[in-house]
Amino acid sequence: MPQVQEIERQIFSSPWPRNAYFRELSSRNSAYYIVLRQDPPDGGDLLGYGGLWRMHDEAHVTTIGVRHDRQHEGLGRIVFAALLVAGFKLGAKWVTLEARASNLNAIRMYEGFDFKVIGRRRGYYTDNAEDAIVMWSDSMYSGRFRRVFVENLARIEAQAHEHGYDLLGLNLDGLAGKDSG
Repeated sequence: MPQVQEIERQIFSSPWPRNAYFRELSSRNSAYYIVLRQDPPDGGDLLGYGGLWRMHDEAHVTTIGVRHDRQHEGLGRIVFAALLVAGFKLGAKWVTLEARASNLNAIRMYEGFDFKVIGRRRGYYTDNAEDAIVMWSDSMYSGRFRRVFVENLARIEAQAHEHGYDLLGLNLDGLAGKDSG
C-alpha cells in the first residue's frame, strides 16, 4: 500500500487516501485490484497498479497509475490490458471508465483499445472541477473487441521487448482466445 500511495502522490493532484484503498480491498466483493512489479533482482519495485469494479455485466475502471519516472514505456497499457482480462473473467460484457479531459495520453490509449467517448461529466474532479470524459467499450465478446485486443497485445509484447521487460506470469490471453461466436 505505501508504494501505491507514493505513486498516487507523484501523479495525481488529489490522490486517494489510504483508508479508501483499505475500504475497497476489505469491503467490496466486486472490487478487483492489480499491481505491476519489477521482479528481483531489479528490486521488486512497484511500477503501476489499477483497479476496477464489477457491477452486473459491466466492469468500471476506477484507477490506473504508473510511476512518473516510468511513464511512456507501455506500462499503463499492460495494466489496462490486465484489467480488461480481469473484467472479462469476472463476467463483464462491457467496460466503462472516466478520464480527465486534460489527460490526452490516457484518452488516446483507451481509444487505441477502441473505447468510445460517450459523454462528459462537468466538474467531476473535486480538486479542480475538471471535466471527466466518459468512455465505453464495445461488447467484450464481439469479434471487433477481441481483434483490437489482440493487436494491443502485439504492441505490448513489442514494447516489453524494447524496454527489456519479461512478461512471464502476466496472463493477458483471456480475451485473445478463439472467438466463441
